[in-house]
Amino acid sequence: MRYVIEVYLDQDRVCGSVASESCASPQPFHGWLELLSLLEPPLKDGARPEVPPRPEPPGADRTPL
Repeated sequence: MRYVIEVYLDQDRVCGSVASESCASPQPFHGWLELLSLLEPPLKDGARPEVPPRPEPPGADRTPL
């Protein structure tokens, strides 16, 4: 998929709009995270993103004194 991204700096924040081949009108964004979320492929209906289990930190199995 191809995107056209317009980016500008607005009071120390990144702003702009994203247009894709499948979207008729550009979608605005404010900040890097919002831009990244617009570039992610859509999830299938009812699907949740897979998050790997967090490993326990070293020493987590020890009991405190």
